[in-house]
Amino acid sequence: MHMKKILVLLLGLVMIVSLIGCGAPDDGKKAEEPSDKVADNGKDDGEKPADAYVPEKEITFVVPFAAGGNSDVPARIFAKYMSKYSAKEVKVTNITGSGGRVGAKEVMKSDPDGSMLIMQPVGYPMQYALGVADFTYEDFEPIGQWLDSKLAIVVNADSEYKTLDDLINAAKENPETVKMGSVTGTLPLFAIIEVEMQKDIQFKKVDLAGTSKAPELLGNRIDGYIDGFGAVKQYVDSGEFRCLGIISDNEIVGYEQLDTFKGLGYENYEYLKQAFGIWAPKGTPKEAVNYINNLIKQAANDPECIEELNKLAYSPAYTTVEAYTKAMEETYAAFQKTAKAIIGE
Repeated sequence: MHMKKILVLLLGLVMIVSLIGCGAPDDGKKAEEPSDKVADNGKDDGEKPADAYVPEKEITFVVPFAAGGNSDVPARIFAKYMSKYSAKEVKVTNITGSGGRVGAKEVMKSDPDGSMLIMQPVGYPMQYALGVADFTYEDFEPIGQWLDSKLAIVVNADSEYKTLDDLINAAKENPETVKMGSVTGTLPLFAIIEVEMQKDIQFKKVDLAGTSKAPELLGNRIDGYIDGFGAVKQYVDSGEFRCLGIISDNEIVGYEQLDTFKGLGYENYEYLKQAFGIWAPKGTPKEAVNYINNLIKQAANDPECIEELNKLAYSPAYTTVEAYTKAMEETYAAFQKTAKAIIGE
């Protein structure tokens, strides 16, 4: 496998593309349909009496991408329900630039009083692994996860590839001929590379930066691509796309017929899950962190919030501070490991 060539491509182009979640909605913008209850993951350190801490200022939730995008839309829904349980309004503002890093830097230097939060997108761990970002979760106070999504592998409905094994076998028999679309420096590209490494194959990777993926597949200019399930759901529903697999342990409600990576025997793909979190500036008091974590819990379990996100097929999520911090540690380590594997270190 030409791993050094891949890294050169990644490093050469990652600075000019936006990561997953940025920009305007792409191709129908919906995500997977979750269950109607958010589980508590880990010790419940977020639950605090209502009078234990009261914020003095309204809370600003910074989305580091443009308004109307895959991250912004669910963030505004979720902030609305956080406000429902908060003593102060939770407002969303967009601070864009450099694949989300401008927003992170603004929050990083803000007062650590619990009034400024940054939405942690899936791109930050990738950027750090590629040497593009110079910060990690350790430069902030991790608060908790609030949204889940899943990646899906799709091909045209009339494709000769009926299963993921068909796609894998074709790439194994004829290396660098099966054209898989992606955008440099994004989670789907890492997912493609992970499949290549686990199956010892080589796709012909087509960079789709600046274009919409769905028309490329509909026009048979590529053989397949990986994207958030929400971005391809309408095409799966219409019968135009065939979904070969979901990069997840669990089935999607209403789409139980789709294969999961767990069911297909893949391992070590947890870092490829689209988990969105919330960070606060370093030094934010623990009582403020716990207060916001509890807002996440209440919003994530609010039936109206669940219903509203379900209509867009997103999954609200909740983790304790400890569980989320541990997940961040493991995610950053996994991306570092994959980056090293790419260049053969």
